[in-house]
Amino acid sequence: MKWLNPWFAIPALLFINTGLVLLLFVPFGEEVLYFNAWRAEPLNTFFRFCTRLGEAPVFVVIGLIALGFRYRYALLIALAGLVLVPLSYVLKDNIGADRPVTYFEKKGIRDEVALVPHVEINGGQTSFPSGHTMTAFGMFGLIAQMVRRRAPWLGLACAWTALLVGLSRIFLAQHFLIDVLGGAVTGCLIAWFVWSLNDRFFQKWSFLDRGILRRIPG
Repeated sequence: MKWLNPWFAIPALLFINTGLVLLLFVPFGEEVLYFNAWRAEPLNTFFRFCTRLGEAPVFVVIGLIALGFRYRYALLIALAGLVLVPLSYVLKDNIGADRPVTYFEKKGIRDEVALVPHVEINGGQTSFPSGHTMTAFGMFGLIAQMVRRRAPWLGLACAWTALLVGLSRIFLAQHFLIDVLGGAVTGCLIAWFVWSLNDRFFQKWSFLDRGILRRIPG
């Protein structure tokens, strides 16, 4: 099995490793405060849009489109969703890390955080990992694998999309850097797991290479 599409894997690994280095030198929470000066138009609108790319409706649409080309792709996207969503909730509930707004309230510096207008800020103890980032890296990592033979360079677009989703969560003051990195790593592992199921089991089923618009395997 060739894993991952290098056009996706290399930027993803650079992002994760750079983030890990930053964790060593940047005091916890400073990354959220750093973006205070940047929270203005057009970046506010841009990152509000980016964060939507890590939400379920986007992947429902992608899954429906995939049905037209290969049932295999739609099946893999559905399987990834069935793993990502419950795992995200289980991890958040069991780890119980403070969201940025809750963390800063406890420290008495909540007013120091500049917020993006028209964004509903999540509080409580559901910060780690970032579900949006986890979904983005899982789904776009999977899509990068699907296109790796015919258009491997599309993996770069998938990687940048996933990275922007992760950055948007910090920019919108919904998550800390460590939450985003945790989501990125977990998402990549889930993409690998789902694709390994395809290589091990589903590859034998040639009828899955058909689609609503594609009647013959190829």
